[in-house]
Amino acid sequence: MWCCSGQGRQPYAIASCTSQTRVKPIRVKSGEEQEVPDDFDGPLSERSCRDVFFLLLFLAFWGGMGYVTYLALVGGNMFRLLYGVDSWGNICGVKNDVIGNVSLSGQDMTSKQFLFFYDLTDVSAIFATSTDTVRLCVKSCPSENVTSLEAIQTLAHNGTTVLCRYNVPTTSYVADGVTCPIVPVPRASPFLNRCVPDSLTSGVDGVLSSVSDAFSANTWKTILKDIELSWKDVLILTAIGFGFSLVMTALMRFFAAFIIYLTIVVFILGSLGGTGYLWYRWHSENTADPVGQNVQTFLIAAICATVVTVLVLLLLLIMRKRIGLVVQLFQEAGKAVARMPLLLLQPVWTTIATILFGAYWVVIFLYIYTAGTPVVQSNGYVTFQTDSLLEKLVWYHVFGGLWMLQFLIGCQHVTIAGAVATWFFTRNKKKMQSPISKSMGRLIRYHLGSVAFGAMIIALVQLARIILAYIQNRLKGRAGEVADFCLRCLACCLWCFEKVLKFINRNAYIMIAIYGYNFCKSAQRAFSVLVSNALRVAALNSIGDFCLFLGKVAVVAATVVVGIELLQNRADLTYYPVPIVLGAICAFLIAHCFFTVYEMAIDTIFLCFCEDEERNDGVTKPYYSSVGLRDYLQKQERAIRAKQSKKQQKQQQQQQGYDNDGYE
Repeated sequence: MWCCSGQGRQPYAIASCTSQTRVKPIRVKSGEEQEVPDDFDGPLSERSCRDVFFLLLFLAFWGGMGYVTYLALVGGNMFRLLYGVDSWGNICGVKNDVIGNVSLSGQDMTSKQFLFFYDLTDVSAIFATSTDTVRLCVKSCPSENVTSLEAIQTLAHNGTTVLCRYNVPTTSYVADGVTCPIVPVPRASPFLNRCVPDSLTSGVDGVLSSVSDAFSANTWKTILKDIELSWKDVLILTAIGFGFSLVMTALMRFFAAFIIYLTIVVFILGSLGGTGYLWYRWHSENTADPVGQNVQTFLIAAICATVVTVLVLLLLLIMRKRIGLVVQLFQEAGKAVARMPLLLLQPVWTTIATILFGAYWVVIFLYIYTAGTPVVQSNGYVTFQTDSLLEKLVWYHVFGGLWMLQFLIGCQHVTIAGAVATWFFTRNKKKMQSPISKSMGRLIRYHLGSVAFGAMIIALVQLARIILAYIQNRLKGRAGEVADFCLRCLACCLWCFEKVLKFINRNAYIMIAIYGYNFCKSAQRAFSVLVSNALRVAALNSIGDFCLFLGKVAVVAATVVVGIELLQNRADLTYYPVPIVLGAICAFLIAHCFFTVYEMAIDTIFLCFCEDEERNDGVTKPYYSSVGLRDYLQKQERAIRAKQSKKQQKQQQQQQGYDNDGYE
């Protein structure tokens, strides 16, 4: 666990525990330890700034990102990659500036949007900015095989396209690979503004050609026309998906028990049925052909399925008493979201911010990738010498993207957790005052440093995974089987490590929202609570997550069914599944936003419930939990007391037996 030098917390004066009071801090010298008071009643309104060093580090890092952006914009040009650049430094499709004394540079290429290669078989040149083969900007790619110099001249005379150097008249054309390409020139089609020979995509089992036919220019025009005709229907399906998401949220609240237990039953029956089917297929294959290849395959699959099924059944048997808690948590999360419906907008803001940042990140990455200084070769061609500094700073840019993405997600988590925790620890929930805005205010004022710290940890692990994948790609086929196996194992370990850290981070953010601790103390506290409630956590993360996934699937499926009924008889649509797919995608995104909030609310209520159970006794210190959760606690307490009573009776009987033996 990482350590951080968080600010010391301040001790609190005891205040009356009412529905509207908040514990006020006593100001003490910085560095003195502060304990949470016994009469703690929810997220504290007065806090101190946490993990300030990491906030300053985050801001300083973004100062560096600004410098990288400046260097990239000055030295790069993403249009070199998007449109291609010819042998004299001209970018196709745009007006160009003159480069040094290169006579063919600085030309207006607005009418010549495609990059043509003299050697169309050089696949590596397609997206390179500097190659040995001559490159030209042309009006159109050769639509037929050009078999002679006369055919090249005819294309130029007709104004179809010019495949030779810009300053050479047609009467001086020579098919020597310098002035004009060597004939024959194969037929080529535009692909990302490059002329790619059709021979590269033909003969690969017919797959690529089939895809090319399916997504030809006419097909795309038809699809776009269908979208234009059905955009209102797409909006209707999106609204329907929104409605189904609301319905599923309500169902999760009011019918959580039925949905969860039905999910468990279906999963058990599916596991048993699938395992039985695999054993049946193995028996059938073994009877028909004992030495057949499928016999071994079905045997291995059946054994694996049996092991998984047995483990699942054992886990469900162990967690059976905790399933009731999952039901109650789903119901409580539904109540919290219903009381604070604006929580559903939090993923929307995060998505918008992510899209805007992602657009910036991609553009700057393209500028970094194309950064270089034009160098005139002895033959008059222009190449671009890579900027060695930016070549190294690309990793800085990658890490900045990862860090910022995790930072945005962390801010969303803390905001939702703070609002839900306020709801949980407020007895009169009808009198809450702006819990979401207050939670966001606490985040901005006190905890941006903690979020930056947690995001940095995840980003570092993700960067390590990217670097490892880069190394694996460079050593592919050259490192040997042992080294390749070790690299794969390391990649798997890093993936698992990232998942664990994300889980801890998520719960640490909840503790930050509740108590205002620094990141390390919050992570330590969250980890301690999760370990002491391991079986509850297992039940919640297995059954709960699966139910939420089924909720998303149900929303999308219902939207698709409505879309089919709505559009299947539309005679004006050529491909009616297109608007249905678009509507389904929008419905999934909306459902994902709904259930992301729902999932975070469940996790927050779970930790609040654990804290409430630990700090209060239900008598002298009333629980903050709802009636349903209190009933669950009382059942748990009765079960524990009954178990302890049986244990004591058994011990007494054993003691009496020992006494009788001694008397005799």
